[in-house]
Amino acid sequence: MRETMKGRLADREHAEAVALNPHKGPPPPPKLRPRVIVEIAAGGAAGVLARYLLGAAIPATRTGFPWNIFTVNMLGCLAIGVLTAYLLNGRPHPLARPLAVTGYLGGFTTFSHLIDGVYTIGDGGGAGLAAVYAVASVVLGWIAIAIGLVIGRRIPRHPNEAT
Repeated sequence: MRETMKGRLADREHAEAVALNPHKGPPPPPKLRPRVIVEIAAGGAAGVLARYLLGAAIPATRTGFPWNIFTVNMLGCLAIGVLTAYLLNGRPHPLARPLAVTGYLGGFTTFSHLIDGVYTIGDGGGAGLAAVYAVASVVLGWIAIAIGLVIGRRIPRHPNEAT
């Protein structure tokens, strides 16, 4: 199963590279693609806005545990799993991954916010809680990705989208 996913990921990346840069022969040196940059920027702007709004909607707790950042990152991990499985098993537009994964989810979830939360908790005297937050974020993030992969594989597709 793991080798199949790796193969599909390599196939998907190759297909996206060909669609973004159709040419014969060895690939040219990397170039800035204006359309890809716009897609990533638009997705990133939407992701940052969603992160801000969701983070503001979740109240702070007395314990100092940053539930807002934790919730955003767990939802982002789940979405990464769903999108990855869905994009690998279908024939999405070649700009779907730059827009949705790199842009939107890159703006929605942030490692810097995770580390800021660890630092803030630890700086406030809660070294143990900071460690729990860091470990829980990583472990539960991986679990959320795994759940997302299962969900993404179960999303129905039109017959002409199947690979």
